[in-house]
Amino acid sequence: MSLGIEPGGLSARSRRDLATLFGAGQRTVTVDDAAAALGLSRESAARRLSAWTSNGWLRRVRRGLYISVPVDARDPATWNEDPWYLADLVWDPCYIAGWSAANHWALTDQVFRSTVVATAQRVRRVDQELAGASYVVHHVGADRLEWGLVGEWRADRKINVSSRERTVADMLSDPTLGGGIRHTMEVLDALLSAARLEDLVDAVERLDNGAAIKRLGYLLEVLGHDTAALDRPLTSGFPLLDPSLPQGGSRSTRWGLRINADVSA
Repeated sequence: MSLGIEPGGLSARSRRDLATLFGAGQRTVTVDDAAAALGLSRESAARRLSAWTSNGWLRRVRRGLYISVPVDARDPATWNEDPWYLADLVWDPCYIAGWSAANHWALTDQVFRSTVVATAQRVRRVDQELAGASYVVHHVGADRLEWGLVGEWRADRKINVSSRERTVADMLSDPTLGGGIRHTMEVLDALLSAARLEDLVDAVERLDNGAAIKRLGYLLEVLGHDTAALDRPLTSGFPLLDPSLPQGGSRSTRWGLRINADVSA
């Protein structure tokens, strides 16, 4: 009994053409690449790539971009590329952030369906999909990709992921990246068992987000940690503890926050 779906048969010409496209270790191809390499029009190249995709030899990442399916894939019909690899292909310059980075650094064991990506590219939609993988994509300024990142090799690409401290700093700046303020607090607590608070404060301050400092101070108090490292003037206003939740709740004059979420133990 077969354990998977085998790719469709290939003609001698198709084998030669695929070898031309991927023989030098190349893993991806665009319609323009195929047209130039095979001496075809864009329309003919697109049809060839579409046919190979239908037969299981390629996967379509997005319009005009394809990735080769490994010949040893157990089930080519359901094979998927590493979501980090696909994200870097499409949204470079970018980095893996939020709950995805927290999971990478073992700061949480909660599993999320989507991969969080921060990119300097303009983003039309936050929720996106590539080759069956789901993503939450956020735009950041190019300067945000110049610090607090660690390179991780995935196949032939070195992909940036936020450091432990940068991961939590980003979550404090935008709790939706952490799946909400309660999970952000859990990740913060895990970080503080393995890292210095001073390093986290430095990362939060570098983001230049007054609300993030306020959220950090409030959550440190809830967790029973010393807040002396945050003994400084705070920005004006009362931002929400969790901007993804409805407004309301009491005001914390100590931290200049509107407490619209219950994060008590």
